[in-house]
Amino acid sequence: MSANRISMKLYEVSAMTPATVDLSQVDSTVRAQVLQTLSASGLSEQLFLGHLYRLFAQGQFSLLDLLGPNAESLAAIQELEEGRGVISASVDDLFADLHAND
Repeated sequence: MSANRISMKLYEVSAMTPATVDLSQVDSTVRAQVLQTLSASGLSEQLFLGHLYRLFAQGQFSLLDLLGPNAESLAAIQELEEGRGVISASVDDLFADLHAND
C-alpha cells in the first residue's frame, strides 16, 4: 500500500467494502505536522479520520467549518465592513434591488 493511502474501516454504503483515503494531495509538511500532533495525543491517523467522518455524518460541523468563506464571500464581508453595503427599507426593496438588472 502506498504511503499516501490509508485503508480505513469505513464502509461504502453501496458495496459495504472498506474505503481507501487518498492523501496524495495533502502537503507532506502539513501531514507530518498533523501526524506529530496526533502521535503526541496518542491518536492514529486512521482513528482521527474515522472520528472526522463520524462528526461530519452527524452534522456536527460543515465544510465551511473546515474551509472558511471563499474569496467572493470575503470580498463581500470586507465591503460591508467598509460601509459599502446596501441598506434596504424592506425585504421587497432588497429583492427589487437584487433583481434590478435581470
